[in-house]
Amino acid sequence: MLPYQSFSRLSLLLLSLAVFSLTGCNDDDDTFLGIDFDDDGTLFLSSNTSGTVGVLNLEDGDMPAIETFMAAGTDADGLFYESGEGNLYQVNRSDSTVVEYNDVIDDLDDPNGVDVEARSTSDFTNGRGLAANDQRVVVAQQGVDANDNRNRLIVYDISNDDDVIELSASYPTNIALWGVQFVGDDLYAVVDKSDSVAVYTNFLANTNGDTIMPTRYIKVDGITRTHGLEYNADDDIMILTDIGAADNSTDGALIVIRDFSTLGMADMVATDRYTRIGGDATRLGNPVDVAYDMDTDRIYVAERATGSGVLLIFSGDASDNAAPLRSIPFVGLSSLYLHRD
Repeated sequence: MLPYQSFSRLSLLLLSLAVFSLTGCNDDDDTFLGIDFDDDGTLFLSSNTSGTVGVLNLEDGDMPAIETFMAAGTDADGLFYESGEGNLYQVNRSDSTVVEYNDVIDDLDDPNGVDVEARSTSDFTNGRGLAANDQRVVVAQQGVDANDNRNRLIVYDISNDDDVIELSASYPTNIALWGVQFVGDDLYAVVDKSDSVAVYTNFLANTNGDTIMPTRYIKVDGITRTHGLEYNADDDIMILTDIGAADNSTDGALIVIRDFSTLGMADMVATDRYTRIGGDATRLGNPVDVAYDMDTDRIYVAERATGSGVLLIFSGDASDNAAPLRSIPFVGLSSLYLHRD
């Protein structure tokens, strides 16, 4: 039995926590008695030149700073954060593998750094986007001379308890790939060097080795060359990046399509159906990836051409030649992944 004094202190603590849970818990960055009750957001950043991974705490107010840890390779792209184990998956282009970093957020301050938990076998060349669904991750391989101009979608199983990233399937396809994202069981894929997005319905049900074709194309009038995509089902918003001409570092744009699901099976999105953000004030030159935070109505953009890489943060209601709310340098910025607890 606890002594009376210890019991009283314990009772007071439990009562205080109960009162706080009724009156003080909200979406702000609140800490009480050393216990964090907030709904933290974390943005992860890849670089294709610096050999570091960036981690940005979105609850740090108006002046957030990017923390970093050493990446498994100098050149990297697509990201996915698995919240159950706190592990981060990344397309490591330096050795053409998928890398799993262990317990990333907790180990950021560890003097020994963040550990690599697992690596896949090398099954692709020129990997770009990374998408995740049902304990599978999918790498988009873009066709180049080094891989005989083969565009493929490579699937890995990450469900193994022994921290093994196991090759599950490989699908040749007929489009140049870049950004990819699951929307339910369907895989949405940017058709690089075009103005379109492709949809692979019930993607994971395909047979390993089969050449697969998109079941639908969505063409966006006014885009020159799209790279990144982000769909948020709760807000029903699709955001696409337009890098413009690859050799022009000032003609990039964002395309914001609201009420995206109401398009039905339409295969063309007219210019009056979306909001465009672009112009000299936006600093958008070659925006290669995008993330959307519905909690704060913010758009995060991986801008590759401006300043050798910079994270641009826009208000969700930005349009036309709107300046970003913040601009944070990150050399070689190539990909983003946003996680909300």
